[in-house]
Amino acid sequence: MLRGLYITMNSLNVQQAKLNNVTNNLSNLSTTGYKKNNMVDSQFAESLQLALENHGPGGKRQPIGKGILGNMITQVHIDYGQGPLTETGKLTDMALEGNGYFVVEDENGEQFLTRDGSFHVNEEGALLTGDGFRVLGEGGPIILEKPEDFTLKEDGTIMVGQGTEAEEIDKLQIVEVSEPALLKKTDGNYFQDPEGVAEAAVSTTVTQGWLEKSNVDPVQEMINIIPVARIYESSQKLIQIQDELLDKAINQVGRVK
Repeated sequence: MLRGLYITMNSLNVQQAKLNNVTNNLSNLSTTGYKKNNMVDSQFAESLQLALENHGPGGKRQPIGKGILGNMITQVHIDYGQGPLTETGKLTDMALEGNGYFVVEDENGEQFLTRDGSFHVNEEGALLTGDGFRVLGEGGPIILEKPEDFTLKEDGTIMVGQGTEAEEIDKLQIVEVSEPALLKKTDGNYFQDPEGVAEAAVSTTVTQGWLEKSNVDPVQEMINIIPVARIYESSQKLIQIQDELLDKAINQVGRVK
């Protein structure tokens, strides 16, 4: 009977985690370049198979009955799909099309990857992210001495001047990742590349004066809430029923009159 309570409570925890995930996705609906999270939970049979294949300390198998408590969150999958592009007309706004990422670095020199191209220029002419990270070019941190007079080619080449007087000053460092699942999502809208799988982009293009919006579909997210809410409500009712049965088992069954 207690096992039933544990399984039901685990179901509540899984549904709460899913609800939190939907809430997080919706809260990032307007976050530039945001990639939504999808949670994957396993059924009992899959949990059983996992327990059978799992080895405990010293190579010993874990007992089948240990930890098999219904559903569980087995994976948080990031959807790396392209988000829609929106025009802003701002010269320092840049949108990527393809599987590429901008390369930026924090004040400690640690590098990150991001799809968020809502950049700005500080007083020293450094091209920065909204969090103040330096945007990197092939020659290091990008410096724009004339931020009001530069153009960007599709391959990320930065040009200053017009016509025959146009001069290339740098090129955005854009990389592609063949296996994005190897990236590590960090705080904010950034990824780390702990496995070093990023390579120079070959098929990604960049457009000046545009931004990539979040790839979150608000309608789909609201639809995802419906089964979560129903299962959560059913689990609450099951807990109430099991609590009543447990009360009877303890206080009424076998009572001597």
